[in-house]
Amino acid sequence: MSVAVQIMDAIRHGKGNASKKDIQEATGIAWGTMCKGVDALLGGGYVFARREKAQGRGRPVIPLCVNSDAAYYVGLDIGAGFTRTVVCNLAFNTIYMNEVETPHYHGKEPFMAFLFDTVDTALRESRIERERLDGIGISVSGNVDFEDGVIVSGRNFGLPWNENVPVAAVLGDRYGVGVYAVTTQAAAPAAEYHFGTMAGCRNLLTLGFGVGIGSGVVSEGQLLISRPGRPVGHIGHMLISDNKRVCVCGFRGCLEAYSGGNSLVQVAHERFPARTDFTDARAIDLAAGAGDADARSILDTAAVYNAAGIASMIQLYVPDAIIFGGGQCREDGYLYRRTLEEIRNILPRERLENIKVSITTLGKYQSALGAARLAYEKFFGETK
Repeated sequence: MSVAVQIMDAIRHGKGNASKKDIQEATGIAWGTMCKGVDALLGGGYVFARREKAQGRGRPVIPLCVNSDAAYYVGLDIGAGFTRTVVCNLAFNTIYMNEVETPHYHGKEPFMAFLFDTVDTALRESRIERERLDGIGISVSGNVDFEDGVIVSGRNFGLPWNENVPVAAVLGDRYGVGVYAVTTQAAAPAAEYHFGTMAGCRNLLTLGFGVGIGSGVVSEGQLLISRPGRPVGHIGHMLISDNKRVCVCGFRGCLEAYSGGNSLVQVAHERFPARTDFTDARAIDLAAGAGDADARSILDTAAVYNAAGIASMIQLYVPDAIIFGGGQCREDGYLYRRTLEEIRNILPRERLENIKVSITTLGKYQSALGAARLAYEKFFGETK
């Protein structure tokens, strides 16, 4: 991260009480460089000094505070079922949240029109001054070329491989700010690393179980970001030997082809065509929790497959914390609890005993928040 972002983070974490000495201790930035950075932020109006009387002899400590209204960031999370939007101020307080259904992809023009309407609505309803918008972050349930800002594919909402939608360039031209696009697998751990209950954990694994299945990785404090052909966290496309189902990606045996939300419904309808009550993954999970034998037979297999994928991620990255998210993850959910049981059946206790496991407290806007944060790191750090 840039010097400006590190200083801003230290001031934000100080909650109005961070002095230059505190900032230097928190960041390790050389004193002269840090002072120059603070002065630049003061001059730009991004922070302000809170004057206090001296206590005893010597110069008074001057606490620094974030000027929350100095800049704003929009975060969009384009998922298979829903697109979620947040607007955050410079203190990263969320001042706007909204959720709409993601339309099935029918070409670049209608897709971009949908994104324009989503961002326009966020800017209008949040009532921020347009000139204070500093960046837009986008996370996508699919494949993203983050260096060029191109959505390569999003098959769970109908965007085919190599469609190459240039979202960063088109949105950037329309709104006059930088646009940064990444996968959901990058945005989710970014949000958890900065804002979640395990914020600051240097070895962190996120797992998202919804229509699609994905995971994200922070390793030794570094966010790992996928690119086409070099995936990170594509747990949903790990091949499970017993699974013969064909995935939306075209491969046979992907974890998501059985355990993804829509896939579970397809399995239910194929195996139990009379069970019209199995309308979605939640309905199946609730039935299993109530003791329904049909639902349990479906989800017990899903739990075994899920555990195989998660155990592989644990072996690869040795996380200190695992954060679950997505519509399939509830503390009292049958599949969630069974998945944890199956993980314990696979891995030895000494591998698991020091790993903290929880469900995200950031809710369904987790990845939208992470996208906004990544846009802030990219564009605030470049220009301040």
